[in-house]
Amino acid sequence: MYKFYDDLKDFILKQDEDTKATLIPYYETLYQLENYPEMKELLTIYEEGNYTLDYNEPDDHDFSSNGWLEVYEMKSKTSYNIELDIGAMKGQYCTCELEDEGYNSDKNCCGVLCDAHLPEVSIVKEVKMIKHEFQGYECDLWALEEKWFTEHEKDLLHKKKLEKVSSIEAQIEQLQKELKVVKSELKN
Repeated sequence: MYKFYDDLKDFILKQDEDTKATLIPYYETLYQLENYPEMKELLTIYEEGNYTLDYNEPDDHDFSSNGWLEVYEMKSKTSYNIELDIGAMKGQYCTCELEDEGYNSDKNCCGVLCDAHLPEVSIVKEVKMIKHEFQGYECDLWALEEKWFTEHEKDLLHKKKLEKVSSIEAQIEQLQKELKVVKSELKN
């Protein structure tokens, strides 16, 4: 067995009962991918690196996910996010009965062709492209921030002046039309 699966199993077993119950089906789903060529990269790189595992719960209103596992390696700044999706409803309404073959009395079901959400996983690889620290001192940042605010204020003032010019021109045009009408009425 690969180190990734051993470490993930140990990680899951250290979780509280609810989290364990959530993660075990996803472990089994990931384990089914063991021989997939797309999974080989993660399994091989995990063997060679110093990875950490972490579980992130889903957002409160995310009803299509059970969160995600993050597999992160400090040295290479590479992480794999394993999204734990709640699969689409499969099967039909359960009509299992006690005398049916394979009936599980704890689950009140045989678990075959009955309505169920089977776990789905998606693996996303993220690589930090560059890490750069500002070159200079904090006071240099202050000066740059001040420049931003000064330029922003100048831009706002310029926009306000342009808007005022447009407004005055519109008023002049309207007054010229009114003047033309009044002069026309005077002639008549």
